Amino acid sequence: MIRIIIIGTGNIGGHLCNAFESEPASKKVQLTGYYNRTQKQRLDSNASLIKDLSQLPEADLILLAVPDDAIEKVSQQIKISNAIVAHTSGSVAMSVLYHHPNHGVFYLPQSFSSSRKPRFEDVHICLESSSKEVNEVLELVGGTLSRKREQINSTQRKKLHLAAVYMNNFVNHCYSKAEELMEEASIDVHLLDALMRETLEKAISLSPKMSQTGPAIRNDLNTIKKHLELLEKGDREMYRSITKSIQKTHGKKL
Repeated sequence: MIRIIIIGTGNIGGHLCNAFESEPASKKVQLTGYYNRTQKQRLDSNASLIKDLSQLPEADLILLAVPDDAIEKVSQQIKISNAIVAHTSGSVAMSVLYHHPNHGVFYLPQSFSSSRKPRFEDVHICLESSSKEVNEVLELVGGTLSRKREQINSTQRKKLHLAAVYMNNFVNHCYSKAEELMEEASIDVHLLDALMRETLEKAISLSPKMSQTGPAIRNDLNTIKKHLELLEKGDREMYRSITKSIQKTHGKKL
């Protein structure tokens, strides 16, 4: 049984706590404690709420699910020398944990929200380890959540995280701008739900580049001009930038 402590119970940390206490994970790992900075967020858990980072109970793995800029500082407060200390960040190098002999990364490239229960079995768990022994533990822990595990180094993970920002945050912002346009015209925002699904399914089955359509790739200047006229001045630069990027990607004349 691998004993786990989770530091940080926000979106990802809270969901990991719940997952490790549910079957089948609970047959192989034991959540022995969790910590959050405010000391107010108590979980519906058999594990104890830890009040002092310098006095942690015995554990085999300590997962830091804290903001990126807090990882190094928080890790320095941990005094258990024989435990594996791993963070869950996509953009922070593993090396920030160098002062712990056994350290690694347990990164899940997924968007987590408190209101939605994640399907960990669908998520690739990206691992990086300071040694073979650490990797064996992280592989075992990851395997309690998902069969999809990948060995990815810090340089690769930074690029993966950047790609995730494009795929998730930027795309979702485009969804938001589309909703604004429809709401301004008193159009049901769900009229484009089928288009949203089809775009995603084609991108997965064909590849995003192969499935690109629209006035930019056709170099349809008349339509592009009409769209720019419809947009508020502050939104035109975003439209122009994306249009130029599509044309550059596909070798079109700008």
